[in-house]
Amino acid sequence: MNIITNEDNIVKIAKALSDKSRLKILGEIAKRESITCSEAEKIAELSQPTVSHHLKILTDAGLLDVVKNGRYSIISINKKTLKEFGDLISKAILI
Repeated sequence: MNIITNEDNIVKIAKALSDKSRLKILGEIAKRESITCSEAEKIAELSQPTVSHHLKILTDAGLLDVVKNGRYSIISINKKTLKEFGDLISKAILI
């Protein structure tokens, strides 16, 4: 059985946020509320495989929600995860 601790969550999210391209994508999603994968490619100015890799890391960390809409995937920020991350960081620093 794999038990995930708060520290594990902090590290996973922090690693996902440690890349400039991923931060750029997240910032743009925050401005627009949601984007498609092709819009993410334009924002990041990277190839489709590279953008898909970045989106997967952000999604695996729980930072993005992805909803299929026909041929498209609509990507939005998981605000609950971001809030929880902020709370975990605050608690970890104040300990």
